[in-house]
Amino acid sequence: MKAVYATSLLAFAGQVLAHGYIYRVTADNTVYPGYDIFIDPMLDPPPHRIAYGGGSTGPVYNASLSDIACNTVHSPAPGFIAHARAGSNISFSWSRWLYSHKGPITAWMAPYDGAVADVNVNELEFFKFGEEAIGDDGIWGTVKLLDNTNGTWTATIPADIKPGKYIIRQEIIALHFARATTPGFGFTSTGPQFYMTCFNIEITGDGKATPKGYKFPGAYDMADPALNWDLNSTDPYPLAGPDLYVSSYNVDLVPNKMVTISPTNDTAGDEAYFQAQYETLVAQGGVTAYFDSIGG
Repeated sequence: MKAVYATSLLAFAGQVLAHGYIYRVTADNTVYPGYDIFIDPMLDPPPHRIAYGGGSTGPVYNASLSDIACNTVHSPAPGFIAHARAGSNISFSWSRWLYSHKGPITAWMAPYDGAVADVNVNELEFFKFGEEAIGDDGIWGTVKLLDNTNGTWTATIPADIKPGKYIIRQEIIALHFARATTPGFGFTSTGPQFYMTCFNIEITGDGKATPKGYKFPGAYDMADPALNWDLNSTDPYPLAGPDLYVSSYNVDLVPNKMVTISPTNDTAGDEAYFQAQYETLVAQGGVTAYFDSIGG
């Protein structure tokens, strides 16, 4: 694992280091490892994850590209599946995010049949079930992610949806360069930046709802005012893409006992993995803090 960690640090040189990634997902009180892009590719045998693997910390720049569904790299397909009850919470733990990268946070889900390895993510029909943009206090959800929740963002799985297998897509849209770039920063491309990861989950319950879904690409229009937003504007933010789906009812669930899924299927391996992950997150956080300090 020490060699894995050393190699993972070398990988920083080839990554958009300051950007965050989802390293852990908690679904209905079960903690699942995300796909750690700096550690997991080095593991042999490769770990089974609920996440689509091989992701990047870099953004997708154009919502008309196929990458907008589940990131520029989304292989291997998940080899494991999470389980959650309809009406329960799902939380996504991000590595340190940039203060400058303000914008909406959303969660989507799409039903599928058959084997997840056979799923074409661009043919899935996603509905939005979680959303946080800017509050009445003028504070963006991405800032609260840093200041209030230690990098964790939570959404509730609709209580009334039909049970079955779903792909969950969690995304942050950064709007800092939507209208103009930072003078002197050396980055000239304007427009929104999309950061997303997809996860495999099975939902149980007695719901019947099958909300209308939208394909990626297709769910967003690059001309949408919400994707071309001036962060200095004091007007109400119009929200991006289709409307949020709201469950027709809620359920009162008894919380499940907290369980953590092993990332390596080995006790000693888990200790080494979590230590390497901690050190990598600290290093990534330091790079992010530096870019914050120069307005990146």
